[in-house]
Amino acid sequence: MPECILCRSVLHEKNAGIIILGKGICSVCEQKITDLAWDDPDYDTYISGLKKIWRCKEA
Repeated sequence: MPECILCRSVLHEKNAGIIILGKGICSVCEQKITDLAWDDPDYDTYISGLKKIWRCKEA
C-alpha cells in the first residue's frame, strides 16, 4: 500500500488525499499544509517533505 510522503501513514482509498508525481500525501497532511502559515514552526518540516517529491524518485 502507498504511504504518505510526510507522515508515512498508509493511504487508504477513502483517505487517499492527493498524489503528486506518484507520491502520496494523506488528507490529514494535505489539510495541515493548506492551513499552514509561513511563520508556523512546522512550516520548514512540510516544505522539506514536499521537496522530496521533486528531488528523488524514492522519497
